[in-house]
Parts: sequence; C-alpha cells; structure tokens
Amino acid sequence: MKKYCSLHSVTFLWLWILILALLPQLVFAETLFIDNKGYIYGRLSTVNLERTSSGAYVGDILLGHDSTTFTSVGNQPPNLVSNPWEFCFKKDRYEEIENLIGNYVVLEFKTPKSNELLSCSATKELVAIHSVGENQGLDQMHFIGDINTNDQEISRSVEFGRIVNVIENKNGHRNYFMTVQMGSSGNSFRHFFIDDHDLYNFAVISLQAGAMVKIHYSERLLMSNPFGQSGLSSMAYVSEIEIVGGKPVASEREIVGEQSDS
Repeated sequence: MKKYCSLHSVTFLWLWILILALLPQLVFAETLFIDNKGYIYGRLSTVNLERTSSGAYVGDILLGHDSTTFTSVGNQPPNLVSNPWEFCFKKDRYEEIENLIGNYVVLEFKTPKSNELLSCSATKELVAIHSVGENQGLDQMHFIGDINTNDQEISRSVEFGRIVNVIENKNGHRNYFMTVQMGSSGNSFRHFFIDDHDLYNFAVISLQAGAMVKIHYSERLLMSNPFGQSGLSSMAYVSEIEIVGGKPVASEREIVGEQSDS
C-alpha cells in the first residue's frame, strides 16, 4: 500500500512539473491568436453582410498576387494564416470597402474584436485599409537586423518572394511573425519569425509597398516551440530583408544593426 501511494505521489509530482514547463508555451500560443495586431497584403475579392444582430460585414482578401488556396511549407501553427483571409468591419464602412474590391490593398487589423463585432464569424477586425500603387518610391531598400536567440543554427538560406502578412504579439516578448508568398505569384507560402523590432518595422514597410524581397534567414532548432507544439521542431529566424526591383526615392541606403551570430 505504501509503495502504491509513493508511486502515485511521484506520478502526480511529475505531472505538475510537466504542466508548469508547458504553461509558458501554451500561454504564448494563445496570446498569438487572441491579442495581436498586424498587416495583410493582397487583392480584396469579396464583401458579405452577415445576418447577425450586429449587422457586421465580412471581407475576403486573396493573399499576395494570383493566389487561390493556401499551401505552406516549413514549421508553422495550423491556423496562423488562411487564404482567402477574412476580416470583419462595421456596416458604416461598407461603401469605403466596397469601392476597393478588385484592388490590391494593405489592411491593418487587430484582435480581439470590439464588442459590436463579437458575433462576426471572422476573428480579425479591420483597423485601416488602402489601395497599393505599383512601383512606389522607397527611401530605404535594405535592412540588416539581429537574431536574438541562442537556439542552435541548422542552416542559413535566402528566399525570394513578397511579404503578405506580419503579426505583432502584444505579450511583452517583442516577437513577430511574417508570411511570405514564395516567388512573384501562386499558392506557396512560408512562415518566418522575427525577434528584432526595427526589422519588423522594415517588414511592414516592404509589405505596404507590395515589394518583392529577398529574405535572409537562419533555421534554428527550437528548445521551446512558440506555438505550444510538442516535440523537436525548427523555426526560420529572419536576419535581413532586401527589397529588389523597387525604385528608391533618393540614393539607396542600407541600415545595418549588429547581428547576433549565436
């Protein structure tokens, strides 16, 4: 009997240790989807009125250029981004949004939604939206940032594409997520991780311009998964973003920070 009680106590103790170890990751993952803000780039395709008590509207954006369905590669949470990407907004903004259908737009969003939109099926609320012109002038073409992690590096690579989504978490960790449409069009997307605030700001500038970019990144073995998933995994940490094919306003400038080589 004593042996059984002792075994039960040890099992219970290990269970609590496991819960305490996983709790920060689970809280982080929940915060990622519940309390954040960010930007989306793509073609506004649809606006619908939902028959709810709030009379909310839902809009759809097809990510990037010439995309239809969402396919992704690399490590990712299961529901970080979908295509078409849905957002909700109040009915007094319908005319403004309807006039942009068919255009490439940049949309700023936030979660959680305001009380008036709680019944809306989309989880993201529109903050601001505007159309994107071709070949916008840019006064900054290249940013080299930091990678602030000690996780083991697996490889270094460069990818070419267009930034279509950036997310800033409001959890105090200054962690940012970015989705890139690989190549100039199509249905292949990849998620990246940014832990440098200034590099995140440059990613937003690149997205707002609809620019083609080179993404320099380091694939790292994760000691703790930011999405609360169990088991070993990896994440692509962005160290550098370079706009290609754009038109600088003045002479091209590079803004360089000290990059961690850990």
